[in-house]
Amino acid sequence: MVYELERLIPSRNNMPTLSIIACRMLEDELVHLLSKDGDIKELVLIDAKDGSEHMGLSGKLRSQGRSHIIMSMGRIKERLIVHGRLKTQEQLPGRNHRISAPFLRRIIDDCGCIFKKISGCKEADDLVVVVRMQRIGLHSDLEHLKGAVSENIRQLSTFSDGILVFYGKCGNSLAGLENEPGNLACPLYFLTDGMGERIDDCIATALGGNENYDRTLAEHQDVAVFMTPMWAANWRITDGSSKSAGLDKSRDMEAMLKGLKFSKVARIDTGLCFEPGFEDNVDDFAGTFDLERIELSGGTAVVDRCYRQAKDRLLQTSAASAQG
Repeated sequence: MVYELERLIPSRNNMPTLSIIACRMLEDELVHLLSKDGDIKELVLIDAKDGSEHMGLSGKLRSQGRSHIIMSMGRIKERLIVHGRLKTQEQLPGRNHRISAPFLRRIIDDCGCIFKKISGCKEADDLVVVVRMQRIGLHSDLEHLKGAVSENIRQLSTFSDGILVFYGKCGNSLAGLENEPGNLACPLYFLTDGMGERIDDCIATALGGNENYDRTLAEHQDVAVFMTPMWAANWRITDGSSKSAGLDKSRDMEAMLKGLKFSKVARIDTGLCFEPGFEDNVDDFAGTFDLERIELSGGTAVVDRCYRQAKDRLLQTSAASAQG
């Protein structure tokens, strides 16, 4: 069941908040994690300006019986202004204007849901999770992608105890992200491989890490594209093409792929079945560009481990603060 913005839900005091900034390409992995996590007492989806970016995630969570709240970042800003903490809607408090726990609770109570900055965690395993989904189209401009992620980090850090950046390095556009926001008042967590190195992208995530990705690329040099369920469902967007573009662009792409000796498309089975039509979508791509489909095994080991580590670190810090 989804609780809308205006509806108040019960909440326990002093729960730490983990915010997640996520790429829609990893939407299914996020559903997998959030739908099974019994430690989450309140789950909040930040809706987009056009009200659509969170809808896929919301529908999938609903299908798994995971209740959640939907609200806008704008409503948080409005309440901050009303209470005299902001001069304009574009201004957000930085490190020197950190929102206090009582003040933040008043703000979100007004909105109809509750976030709380921890001030002594009575139940160390209780958790508030806030999710900000970002649109797939950001990948067409990597500088824009980096700017959007950085801005969301800045905004979410004003009420979060930790932020999990649910992205890879995405063509190295996000490679130095951990070094940029030096004045954040909460830690950042990232998707990493078993050696602690940042994950390259969503395909490396699905294949189990950068080393597995490199090995797979070396073994399948004739594969043009590696597809996960969300990649396959959105390939026309990520490819920059659409049905309105006609056949000329598809023929140009087909010619380019053949010129580069690419003859196959890989379907990566991650074990997740939240996005319908995976096989059909891969076959659509294969048919459009005259490619042979092959099957590869993937999984959720990377996201499972990184989410668990982020939670553990956040909850340990919260428990230590409570004892102090």
